[in-house]
Amino acid sequence: MRTFVGILMAFVVLVGILVVYFFSQGRAVRDYGLEAVRAAQQGGLSPNTPAGVNCAELLGRQPPSNVERCVVRVESGRLAATLTVEGGRVFRVAP
Repeated sequence: MRTFVGILMAFVVLVGILVVYFFSQGRAVRDYGLEAVRAAQQGGLSPNTPAGVNCAELLGRQPPSNVERCVVRVESGRLAATLTVEGGRVFRVAP
């Protein structure tokens, strides 16, 4: 019985660690996107830029390691960052 409880506790701890890890990755991605949108606002991104601007160009630094692509563009008259992360997930961040 002790072995079963030990294995069960180890499993619960492992799941908890994975949840915290994935949560922190998502937060870093959203924070990076918000920083890029704010930099675009300060830089006066033109609404005539249909393709958008790469976030790394706006911020002058590379994105977090799990971000494959980040673009800030004008959508419906508002600035928004579209971030593609590993696994094909897409985040849209707007202030």
